[in-house]
Amino acid sequence: MTKRQFEIMLQHPMVKYIARIVILYGFSVVFRSFDMSFKSDADSSFFREQSFSLMFVSLGLLIWEGGERLSRLLQKGTVKKRFPYTILFLCLGLIIYGVFAAFLFGLTYSFFDIYFFNNYEAWKSFSALSYDLIFGAFIFYLLILSFSGILFYYKNWQEARLNAERLKRENMQARYDVLKSQIDPHFFFNSLSVLTGLVYKSADLSAEYITQLSKCYRYILDQKEENLVSLQTELSFLESYLFLIRIRHQNSILFHIDQPSETQQYSMLPPSALQMLVENAVKHNRFAANDPLHVNIRFTDHHIIVSNDLRKRNGIRFSTGVGLSNIRKRYELITNEQVEIIEADGNFVVKLPFLPETLKDQF
Repeated sequence: MTKRQFEIMLQHPMVKYIARIVILYGFSVVFRSFDMSFKSDADSSFFREQSFSLMFVSLGLLIWEGGERLSRLLQKGTVKKRFPYTILFLCLGLIIYGVFAAFLFGLTYSFFDIYFFNNYEAWKSFSALSYDLIFGAFIFYLLILSFSGILFYYKNWQEARLNAERLKRENMQARYDVLKSQIDPHFFFNSLSVLTGLVYKSADLSAEYITQLSKCYRYILDQKEENLVSLQTELSFLESYLFLIRIRHQNSILFHIDQPSETQQYSMLPPSALQMLVENAVKHNRFAANDPLHVNIRFTDHHIIVSNDLRKRNGIRFSTGVGLSNIRKRYELITNEQVEIIEADGNFVVKLPFLPETLKDQF
C-alpha cells in the first residue's frame, strides 16, 4: 500500500469512527479504574463495566461530533476577525461546550447507573457537584478534544501544504509553457528565411533541407509537452539542425561534438537547449569560409560545455538574446543549478548543468 493510498484510507468515514470508538473505549477503561464503585460491585462487575463503556463510547461519539461541528461553526463565524480573536473565541466556545459536556456526562452516568444497576453513587456525586466526577469528565473531554484538534489541524496543514505545492507547480508550469512558446516561432521563421534563399540555388538541396527541417520541427512538436529530455534525444535533434546550418553556410562554421558516455546520454536538459546555443553563436558572430567559426560541444562529469569563437558582429550589440535568456530561465524554474556564462580569451562559453533522470518525474 502506497503512502497516498494509506492517507485516503485514513480519511474514510468508517475508519475515522472506528478509531474514535477504540480511543473512547480506552478512555472508559481509564475512567473505570478511578471509579471505586466498580471495585466494590464485584458480583456484576464485568457486565456493569462493559455497559458503562458502551454508554461512555456512545455519549463520547455524540460529544466528539458536536465539538467538531462547533469548531467549524466558530471558525466560519470568526474568519474575518484578526488572528488573536479567532483563537480566543474558538477556545472560549470549546471550554463552555466542555463544561456542558461534563455535566451531560455526569447526568447520563447517574441515570444509567440508577436505571440499570440501582446504584446511586454516581447520582450522589453529581447532585453534590462532586469535583472528582465533573472535573474528571471535563479532563477526558479535553483529552478527546485535543486529540481531535491535533488530527484536524494536521489534516488542514497537509491540505494547505499540498495546495501550496500544487499552486507552485501550476505557476511554474505556466511560466515554463510561456518560455517554451518562444521557441517555435523563433526557430521556424529563421528556418523559412534560410529556405527562401536556398530554393533558388538547388532543388535537391532544398528538398533535403525541407526533410531535415520537418524532422526538426517534428521534434519541437513532439517535445512540446516535455519539460526535460535526455541528452541522447537532444543530440539526435541537433544533428538534423546542424545539417540545415551546413547547407546554408558550408565550411564557414565548423562543429565538433564529443561522444557522451553511456551515463551522460541519459542525463536530462531542457528541450532545444543545445540548438538555441548553436543558433545564438551563429547569430552574434562573424564567420567566413577562410576564417570559419568553431563551435564545440563537450561533456564533463557535471556539465555540458558549449563554446565558440567570440567575434562580435559590427553594428550588433552583443547580448544574451532570446535563446540564452530562455535557457537560463528554464533552468531556474527546474533546479537550483545555475547556467554558467564565461566570456574570456576570445571564447564564449556556456556551461549547462546535467540534470538527473529522476528530476523529470518530479517536475
